[in-house]
Amino acid sequence: MNKAIDVYAAARTERPRIKTKHLAQFDREFLHLSGADPSMSVLEIGCGTGIFLRYLQARGFKDVVGLDSDLGLAPVLDDLSGFDIQLVDGKAYLAQVSGPRFDRIVLFDVAEHLPEPVLAELMRSLARVLKPGGKVVMRSPNCASPWGLKMQFDTFDHITPITSGRMNELAAATGFVCRRVIGGTRGSGLRRLTQAMLHGLLRRCLAYGPDIWDATIIGLFEKADS
Repeated sequence: MNKAIDVYAAARTERPRIKTKHLAQFDREFLHLSGADPSMSVLEIGCGTGIFLRYLQARGFKDVVGLDSDLGLAPVLDDLSGFDIQLVDGKAYLAQVSGPRFDRIVLFDVAEHLPEPVLAELMRSLARVLKPGGKVVMRSPNCASPWGLKMQFDTFDHITPITSGRMNELAAATGFVCRRVIGGTRGSGLRRLTQAMLHGLLRRCLAYGPDIWDATIIGLFEKADS
């Protein structure tokens, strides 16, 4: 456990730099998936060292709130001028938001850290602060895939296994509809092509397997009509 703690401490001291691969990744996992544009307001739950916040900055977003409970992140987030960085408890922050405030809410690599009842309570809170037509984008390890299992169970920090089926169940239980779930394919074009070919072969060879083979999945949630 001490080794894991040391790794996280080191990560908190490094300010990430946006590269072309990050722009392409977040374009696919956020911008195109959710239909967002720079005029929209965005809340990121669990912003960490700010790699996604820097993506939003590069794409011209202005009305952005980055939320994380880790006070130690302050030194690596202090360059994000113009963004509202809140290093506070998420539940407390959402409770003080008076009503619909955000067009898009992002949870990248957060859901798996929360017990299911806490995750469900969080989703209900997010529904309250979403504007009409607002959407939530959630990424997590894909525990229906053997590649996602290592990501999920390689650390004690991950508590709740997530699959595309569970995303749909979570949506139904918290007043959302899960509109779409995609795989989080990464790497070079050649690697992505090789992975797609391997996954296609596995589908043909196995009698039963996951709908999505990628190690991560990204779900798009929309508040259900009341």
